[in-house]
Amino acid sequence: MHLTRRKPYALPCAAALCLLLAACGGGGGDGGSSGNGLTPFPIEITDTLPPGTRIDVGSKNLFQMSSGDIWYYTKLDAGGNPIGVTVTRQVTAGPDQAGHVSISDDDGGFSVTTYLVSADGLLDESFLGLNTPRSARTIMGAIFEYATPLYPQGAERKLVRSGPWGADLDGDGNGESFRFEYTQVFLGFESAQLSSFVTLNDVAHFRNVIKLTLRPTAVGYIDYSVTGTEDAWFAPGLGMVKAQRTIVDSDGFTLDPPHTLLFRQGSVAGVNWNVTVPPPPQLDGSFIDVALVHNALLYDSLRNVYYASVPGSVVGKGNSIATIDPVTGQVSYSAPVGSEPNALAIAADASVLYVGLDGSGDVVRLALPTMTQQGTVHVPADIFGQSRVLAIAVSPADPSVAAIRMGRLLGVGLLRDMVLQPNRVGTADYYGNNLLAFDAASTAVYALSNETDFMLNRFTVLADGLADGAKASSPTGFYSRALSVANSRIIAGGLVYDAAALNALGVISGAPDCIPRRADGLLVCLATQYLSGEARILLADSSTFVIGSSLLFALSEPFNSARHLVEGPTGQVAISYVGTKIRLFSSPLLLTPPTPPVAAWPLTHFSTEDGQGLDVGIVHKSIVYDATRNVYYASVPGSVIGSGNSIARIDPATGQVTHSAPIGSEPNALAIAADASALYVGLDGSGEVVRLALPSMTETGRARLPADPYFGTALAQAIAVSPTNPAVAAVSMSSQSGTGLLLDMVMQPKRTDAYKYNNAIAFDAAGTTLYGLDTTWIQLRAIQVLVDGLAEQSAVAFSAPYGTQTLAFSNNRVIVGRALFDTPALTQAGFISGAVDCVPQRAGTLLLCLAVQDFSTGRVRILVADSGTFVIGASLLAATSEPSPATRRLVQGPAGQVAISYSYFSAIPPFLRLFTSAQLP
Repeated sequence: MHLTRRKPYALPCAAALCLLLAACGGGGGDGGSSGNGLTPFPIEITDTLPPGTRIDVGSKNLFQMSSGDIWYYTKLDAGGNPIGVTVTRQVTAGPDQAGHVSISDDDGGFSVTTYLVSADGLLDESFLGLNTPRSARTIMGAIFEYATPLYPQGAERKLVRSGPWGADLDGDGNGESFRFEYTQVFLGFESAQLSSFVTLNDVAHFRNVIKLTLRPTAVGYIDYSVTGTEDAWFAPGLGMVKAQRTIVDSDGFTLDPPHTLLFRQGSVAGVNWNVTVPPPPQLDGSFIDVALVHNALLYDSLRNVYYASVPGSVVGKGNSIATIDPVTGQVSYSAPVGSEPNALAIAADASVLYVGLDGSGDVVRLALPTMTQQGTVHVPADIFGQSRVLAIAVSPADPSVAAIRMGRLLGVGLLRDMVLQPNRVGTADYYGNNLLAFDAASTAVYALSNETDFMLNRFTVLADGLADGAKASSPTGFYSRALSVANSRIIAGGLVYDAAALNALGVISGAPDCIPRRADGLLVCLATQYLSGEARILLADSSTFVIGSSLLFALSEPFNSARHLVEGPTGQVAISYVGTKIRLFSSPLLLTPPTPPVAAWPLTHFSTEDGQGLDVGIVHKSIVYDATRNVYYASVPGSVIGSGNSIARIDPATGQVTHSAPIGSEPNALAIAADASALYVGLDGSGEVVRLALPSMTETGRARLPADPYFGTALAQAIAVSPTNPAVAAVSMSSQSGTGLLLDMVMQPKRTDAYKYNNAIAFDAAGTTLYGLDTTWIQLRAIQVLVDGLAEQSAVAFSAPYGTQTLAFSNNRVIVGRALFDTPALTQAGFISGAVDCVPQRAGTLLLCLAVQDFSTGRVRILVADSGTFVIGASLLAATSEPSPATRRLVQGPAGQVAISYSYFSAIPPFLRLFTSAQLP
């Protein structure tokens, strides 16, 4: 046990000092009579070994000691506080051919121990050090400090050695005797947390106790003992990762105070460790990188191979089609197929492969698997010169029919048996319709423009070409590289559309490109590229748009690179990095996706001089309070794996969170009816508002918001429910759509001016007037509620501090941020000094206000003010710090509590702060 190795003389010298001698190990006889009446310890060599089945740990390599291994430990005092000392253990010699390994330890003093390492464990052939007298060393012999296989958990192994010490320590001419006891208990395999993000499992925990007693012979002397205690933890392949040590003597004096060594970093078995920094994440599968210069990639499920178009620049192999084995990554090449092959498309029955040849402006059809040419069609030129084919799609019903997107001003055409039909569409779209896909019946072709307006179009398939059809109501994401049709839905980039109406149904959060899986309809998506370089595959439900898994397939990749996702054989996807390489990523998690985790949100309790706080680390967009059921509701975006696209219920007392079932894509704006019968939710992923019954969260209605021909589908920026009728709700919309009125989930025809945007809205007590807050033009608007919609009545300018978010109506006054306006004239009555946002007390005349953000100290204050006199009655410290700058919104919770919603801002994750104080109404 290394605590006795820091000084070879530690235990015997401590005893000798107690005997008031000047030095240790002096001369003297090996025995003699005792003048103090104490009988010398007899010679005893006893090993008491517990019965039971021993535990084989040969494969675990718990006691790792290789040449060059070094461990660094943080030293903690008894309270767990760092002492500022680094303890080092290091292999200083060996292992040699016989198995001898020397290891140093400088905890309290430098020492070196040499072990004989074998299948039987760690044998120390000189446990008390070479300076111990020969008699004691002979009796001690070799000690198994750690014996393997391990003895049964909880059982005690005890070694006893006693007899003549071999030296006269008390100066009476007679040698002293000694007794050595070593006990060890294996306490089991445990987890060891080395830092906030590194926890090791299967760590063996031992408790070791060493007791050395010296018995003097001189008159007036008594036994003196020193006891060292150590709990030690050994991790597989790493060795000792933690130790708790102390040494005391028989007089109760502490020779070595209790302390802990905690592994911090080192180099062990050729692996560099540093638990103070996050370790690199582990990939969620295996990969093969195929270094292939190529233009396009697709998969042939019939023959289980990939095909890639190889440009002419590849020396010796250019202008060919590469065939790639998904298991080995081996590549073979066809004969040349034409100049600069690029766009590819394969027939549903895998009988033919269509190839666009950029060098000649041709499309060639190749028979599979021979790659023999079946036909060629030349794309016409336009005023810009020779055109080329940008995209190809093959009819799933007829492999002789294909749609092609031609460059420049030639639009989209239809090939029938390699003859270009006369009727073409999109001839005015210079960059449009870059991606093509047939529907299942081959009666329509869908086209996605991924360079200009990012719109989705549907064209009708005719006998002699294509005809214009419909256009989607909203644009897709920027520069999508995937378009698919599956189960009456269009997957365009990360957006899902209804194939019939071309309405957006939802979006996969953080996914620019998705493709449907052949087997089950799940969506496989490339996650958005981040500057961190990590690359992930998302698996999402195509109906609920909930992300079930996020699989890491690369630790780094070129940022903003052109990537294309291709589904390969079951359990594999290919990522085409156009022009450079193909990564074949295989994972059992692709084969059988794991059950999505239940979201667990961190809770942090704190207190201030004025109350108690609870931070709930929930990712959310908006929050409201249900006074009837004493619960907060928060909209949870689709980015939350497993629990996204839901409404979270938050307990005000405990901060515990439960999630509803998915309610739609990207829920955001919330509003609750006055009688708490319904919750209105804006769905940003589909441009809808859904009404949910409370408390069941069952859907009772859904309304699609209007679309602007230039700005696409509107989103609900704010929602307000009439205080007199829970079936009436106002919606402030984006995309130049104004503010509209829902009557039993039907949008009424009359809306406010499309170019007057209201960030927040609120009804008056009678439900006859709606007030709107426009923080762009700094206006407060009064809007009349009609039977068939809304009509603006008046507007006034006002001054508001930066960050104003709230709008409310109470006691015949409109509360705008910190200011109060009298109705109906909208004259300002006053404001709450030092506040940025105020909300009215539910029953009373008080206001609860967020103080202006204190950038210098970060302190958060809640002001309690009188709405009639504007006098601040209390200024309560709600927290000593907050993110700055932050998007904050104040919500009154139960009596004595307010909630502050910190939603998306900067790089700080959203969270909810619940502040409770006896001074709050």
